[in-house]
Amino acid sequence: MFSKLTRRLARVAVLGAIFLASQVHAQNANDNVLTESQDAFGTQVGLEATGTYTEYDTRGFSPLDAGNSRIDGIYFDQVWNLPSRLRRSTAIRVGFSAVDTPFVAPTGLVDQQLHPLPKEPGNSLIFNRYWYGGYFNEWEYRLPLNDRIAVRGGIGYATIGQSDGSDGRSFAATLRGFARIGDMELSPFYSFGENTHDEAKPLVVVSSGYFPKVPPNRKYLGQEWSAGSRDYVNTGATLKGAVAGNLSFRGGIFRSIGDRSSNFTEIYDVRTPDSLSRHYVLSDPEHDIRSTSGEGMFVLRMGGRGINHRLFAGYRARNRVTETGGSQLFDFGLVPFGIRDLHPRPEFSFGQANRGRVRQSSWMAAYVGSIEGVGHVNIGVQKARYRASIRNGETGDVDRTVADPWLYNAALMFEISPRLSAYVATQRGLEDSGIAPGNATNRDEQLPAVRSSQYEGGVRWDFGKGQLVVAAFQITKPYFSFAADREFVVLGDQRHRGIEASLAGQFVDRLGVVAGVVLMDPKVTGPGREAGLVGSRPTGVPKVFGRVDLNYRTDLPGDLVLTGGFEYRGRKPATAAPIDHLGGRQLMTDPFWTLDLGTRQTIRINKTTLAVRMIVRDIFDDAEWHPVAPDVVVPTLRRSLLINATIDF
Repeated sequence: MFSKLTRRLARVAVLGAIFLASQVHAQNANDNVLTESQDAFGTQVGLEATGTYTEYDTRGFSPLDAGNSRIDGIYFDQVWNLPSRLRRSTAIRVGFSAVDTPFVAPTGLVDQQLHPLPKEPGNSLIFNRYWYGGYFNEWEYRLPLNDRIAVRGGIGYATIGQSDGSDGRSFAATLRGFARIGDMELSPFYSFGENTHDEAKPLVVVSSGYFPKVPPNRKYLGQEWSAGSRDYVNTGATLKGAVAGNLSFRGGIFRSIGDRSSNFTEIYDVRTPDSLSRHYVLSDPEHDIRSTSGEGMFVLRMGGRGINHRLFAGYRARNRVTETGGSQLFDFGLVPFGIRDLHPRPEFSFGQANRGRVRQSSWMAAYVGSIEGVGHVNIGVQKARYRASIRNGETGDVDRTVADPWLYNAALMFEISPRLSAYVATQRGLEDSGIAPGNATNRDEQLPAVRSSQYEGGVRWDFGKGQLVVAAFQITKPYFSFAADREFVVLGDQRHRGIEASLAGQFVDRLGVVAGVVLMDPKVTGPGREAGLVGSRPTGVPKVFGRVDLNYRTDLPGDLVLTGGFEYRGRKPATAAPIDHLGGRQLMTDPFWTLDLGTRQTIRINKTTLAVRMIVRDIFDDAEWHPVAPDVVVPTLRRSLLINATIDF
């Protein structure tokens, strides 16, 4: 059983943690994500997010996992999330929002914008009664020394609870400087933190084709001793500005670290219809996960009288080290799922860790041009170099992967009328596929880099107070799964074909709306499906997803704003392979919807601003399962209350 679960479920634990609780992000008093959302394709400001897409799920894929993260437009290979005192907002760039963006990737871009240079000195105190009874408090300072030099930063401490009953404690600190030298701005930053107590989040394996009953909200099924810890660092510097005349430069170098001192995974493998489960605890040794990345880009601007040209030339690279394996699995036998199965803390004896390294770089050139009233064009090309290796910690054997492809992107947008426009685009990318899971015969083997492609097009109508976007897309990637001998290999293609729509704007003066829907036909094709090794649909991808966010401004004291959010997710496959007792079909989750209600108030007294935000999430407390990997599910988020109070002074 160790060979079946070790690596796969260790990585799934991270995915489950991301789903159960995204990185805590505080906000300033004037932050309002809905008013800053230009479309419904994913925007996050502080604690709040709108739209159908996130960095973990965009058109059914993760642009973050694909390596498509940016810091102020500069390439960044992210290991750990940027803290809230560093990152102001995140937007998902797909479709129209990416038409003028150079070097777009098939799964979109994660556009992370950092807090800007402060113009006035000030402080912020942020107090949160967090979801499930936790708390999260921060202090931020802003100190401009003059109009060219400034610093800002902050510290924070959090105790966070989850719907599955697990708890965590963490602290973080951030410092960022600004120095304007001539026409250039240099901005170094450093952030560090530690998850001092991170309780294991129980994972439920459903390869048998049976769902157990979802546990009650906040019932914890883990051990008293299965709490890990992690240190994380994000540091680097950006340099932007004019070089000479119309020539400018934009670049940065970054270091991202997410080292694990210890880590545990609680596993319940459901075996029977009455939820009898095999209970395991997976313990990991120390693992280093570190990446150095960066980019340098020169931009030449030309044109005038409504005609604009931009020529881009640059280079980007990353060097990532990931340690895996050496884990120890404890088998605690059969137990009815839902009953806490406690055991004494065992003695640990770890094996040697595997060490993987990915070196990837690209030389890039692009042209982006526009003619006022006519349209835009975006053409880019990259020559990529990819080198990956993994050294087996037990045998010392090294497996290598090499790729040197040409990559491209092209987009064309037409302005049909002053308010109506249309676009078509295509991209071809190269993505790191990670390593084979622990239940494969080629366990921990570095999988080959895969080429992905996308074709898309759409129309946009600007109706003055907002805009409506409708687009179609098709993304294709190689599909990895298990061959008959349990080797994890490419068995075909995974194709996501769909239609998306976005409505964002102000209505009847008081009402703000951000609404989006995605209708998809995700499909697996190829020899693996023909042989019955995989089902017709990729795990965890629904055919329907929709989200609506509303703000209604009243005349009540404190500029009271009423907020609401509605979200619907269609059925999703929970297993990769067809199940015999289900008639040869994959195990599917039920459709799932949530309703959130809240308020926002802002009170200003001289130069002090107090903002209070309250949200009740999932007021009907619907309990369902959420797939986080093939054959693995976790409980969905449950009803909980957030109260945020921010004081700017």
